[in-house]
This record gives sequence, C-alpha cells and structure tokens, in this order.
Amino acid sequence: MQEESIADTLGRLAGELEATLAQARRAHDAYAALPRRHDTLADQILVQRTRVGLYTAGYLVAGLREESENARRRAPDLTVAGLRLPPRPRDDTPETVLDWWAGLSEDEREGVMLADPLFVGSADGLPYRVRHRVNMAVLEAEIERRTALAAEAEQQMSSDTPAAAKRRTQDDQDLRGLLKLRALLMPSTADQLEQLRDGAAAALARISTPHQERFLYLLDPATYPLKAAVVLGDLDTADHVVLHVPGATTTVDLRLFREAAWMSHLRTEASRHVDPASVAVVDWIGYQAPVDIAVRRPLGDSGVPLLLPGEAADARFAHEAVPALVRCARGLRVATQPGTRLVASGHSYGGSVVGLALAETDVFDAAVVTGCPGLFTGDAADLHVPTDALFAATAPGDLIALLGVFGGPTHQVRGIRSISARARPVTHPDGTRTLLLPTFGHEAYYNAGTATLHGIGAVAAGAIDQVRTTRRVPGAGTAAGDHAVVTALDSEVID
Repeated sequence: MQEESIADTLGRLAGELEATLAQARRAHDAYAALPRRHDTLADQILVQRTRVGLYTAGYLVAGLREESENARRRAPDLTVAGLRLPPRPRDDTPETVLDWWAGLSEDEREGVMLADPLFVGSADGLPYRVRHRVNMAVLEAEIERRTALAAEAEQQMSSDTPAAAKRRTQDDQDLRGLLKLRALLMPSTADQLEQLRDGAAAALARISTPHQERFLYLLDPATYPLKAAVVLGDLDTADHVVLHVPGATTTVDLRLFREAAWMSHLRTEASRHVDPASVAVVDWIGYQAPVDIAVRRPLGDSGVPLLLPGEAADARFAHEAVPALVRCARGLRVATQPGTRLVASGHSYGGSVVGLALAETDVFDAAVVTGCPGLFTGDAADLHVPTDALFAATAPGDLIALLGVFGGPTHQVRGIRSISARARPVTHPDGTRTLLLPTFGHEAYYNAGTATLHGIGAVAAGAIDQVRTTRRVPGAGTAAGDHAVVTALDSEVID
C-alpha cells in the first residue's frame, strides 16, 4: 500500500483522535454519574481535571486539521519519512483520472506504474491495457507472497486459535482465486492445473474467449474476499460493452471459471448481430457478495432444523457495492470510444445491485437482469435507463427471482420488458436456423443455445427487434397490459 502524505496522515490522525475523544467523553460522563458512598474531594478534583483535559484535547484535533491543510498546500506529495509520493490525480472521478493520465509524459507514466501499481490497476478512467499490465505484475507478486505465507502457516497449524484458523482458510481461498486468475489469463502448464484441482482443466476448456482477448481490469487483494474484474474482448475496438455483476456466493475462487464461460457465451451470442471485435464484456467481481442464500438453524433446544434466509436477503451488500460499480461504469464510458453502447447486466443478487446503480447514474444505454430478486423499485421510471431499454428474465422454476425480496418480483415492475424463456425456432442474422432451448431454474440463463441467452445477446448488441418478450394474460395476476416474465403458473402471450 502506498505511503500517505503528511497532509493525509495528519487528517487521518485528527479523525481518529476525534472519535477516540468522543468515546472517552462518554465513558467519563458514565463514571462521573456513578453513585458515591463517600463523595470525597479527591474524586471531585479527578473528575474536573479529566473533564478539562478532554475539553483541551479538542483543540488538538483542530490544530492537527489546520496543519493538514497547510501541509496540503506546502508539500502535498511529501511523506512523514521525507519521501516524495508518485503523482496522483486530485480525485478519483474517472474524468479527472483520464485527464490526469493524458497530462503525464511517458516517463512519468512508467514511474507511476512502478511506484503505485495498486492505484493504477484500480483507477477507473485509465486505459484497460495499462491496468492489465500492472495488475498482472501485482498478481504474480501476490501469488508469490501468499504462497510463502501459506507455507509458514502450515507449520503453525497445531497452535492456531479459532480466529487464526478462520483467517488461514480465507487466505487459502484467496490464494486459489489468484491462481485461477492466472490460469484464466495465461496458458497454464499441467503442473499449474494440477495445483488447482477441482476440474480446472475442464472448466477452462468451456471458456471460448481466446487468451489474447482476456484482460485483468481490476485486482484488489487488500481485503477478503479478493476482488477482481476480467475483460473479455478488446475495449479499444468494442462499441458494444456489457458490464456484468454476478450474484450471491460469487467469489473469485468459487465462480471465476463459470462466470468467464457464461460471459463468453454472451459475447458469442451478441456477435451474431454485430462484428465480434465490437463486443466486450467486463465481468465485475468487484464487491463482497452474500455468502449464502439460506441457512439452517436449530429451533430452540429441540434441534429441529429450520431453513432461514441467509445473507442474500440482506440489502447491505448491494448498497455497499453501488459506489464502486457506478464509478466503474463511468470509467468505461470515458475510456471507450464515443458512441459505445454500454449495457448493465446482473444475475441473481447482482441484478439487484444493478437496480440500485440504475437509480444513481444515467451512464447505461440499456440493462438486463436475470433471476433477479428485485430492483428496489416497482416502476422503471425510477431508473435512469431509456424507455423500453430495461429487460428482465425469470425462468420457470427460479424461486429466487419469484421471491422478490427487494421491491417485488421483476415481472411486476411497470415498464420492464420480459424476455421469453420458452423454446422456439429462430432464424439467425446469417440465415441459419436453430431451435432455442427452454431455460429452467436459476443457473441456466447464460447456457449456450437457450432462449434467454438469445434475448440477452440481442439486448447487448442493440438488436432489440430480435428480443422475444412476453406478458401475462389479463386476469392472471397483473393489470392488463403490464409486462411480466412468465412463470410455471402463467399463461404466455407473445408481444
């Protein structure tokens, strides 16, 4: 992690001191309110002296903040150790980052990439090939570091506390995630695949995007779980870009290969309508997703198990993800060519994250969610997406989508367009004919050859006239004319 400037250090310490003093005052007030059997003079003096000291310390907070502002003006890039920090933009907005980068010389850019790789690799607004280059260097260094730590931890297992054992498990999971990233992004040796186990070779074989079209757009190893984003395609030539958010239980370790296979299928399907070089997908595992959908808990002392909602019913993870997702979307908008069609995509809980993001930004040209448990609204007019450009798919048998825990099922959202999940024959733009497979359940939306993938790919490519949408028969549970995804209990009418 990069060192702080003197200004940032002073500002941070002022904030920490202010919070500590607030806690100290509350504890002091509680002590002063204690009943006294013998109200001694010495105790009264102690209370008053402490109170004065706490009051005086408040001036120290103000002084530190004033010094912070002075240091920011006089030596903004100097650390407490007297070292110069590499240059950084004045803020992290993608527009500012892009302008800052454009103003650096080639030598300055090389210096920043060497001195501050974690910043460069996560800075939305920078060219994706620059981010890929530094992230790949960080990836190798992090694998080496964590492998050494794992070897040390293996020798200390017998003396582990429960907290240490949990931390070691998390470290092992993130190390596997890092190794899987390397296997996804670089051709793997037999030994590397054997190290991954878990059928890695077969999983990698299902990813159709060539290695030379895979890029590491984000790598944040600082906190568990590991965060990452992978680009499939060339953002320099693409004018149809999908930003996809996966759902609950997604971590780099658990879901990376499946995600890459699904998004490769999406690229292939969209490429039926446009030049394959013009389609790219950013698979954004850049947030902490809920770790479980449901949990078993005993009923009191009876031991009878109850199935209760897990973290996937908690909106906190979605709200926490939105700022980073919106910043990523804005970064793609400024870093891609003018006129690029930018589509938001989300599966399961990730669709709910997309719903919140659409309420915050108008950067997207269209959005499509699948198996989504709600968009936090019942009206598409609340979301900043063009009219008739919001799509959803709910397959028969997908109970997660039908629960609608975040504002109701998506088929009840006024103004949404529902993608058909039913089998049907179709003629592709190249004249070939095929029978689209029906989609069933929560995990099949992106399977090759399905009706839902056909619709999602058409949305990504802007071929909206090729999207088959459905609605319920009036009287089947919604007002006449409302759009809805057809469930196993619905009667389908093709729009």
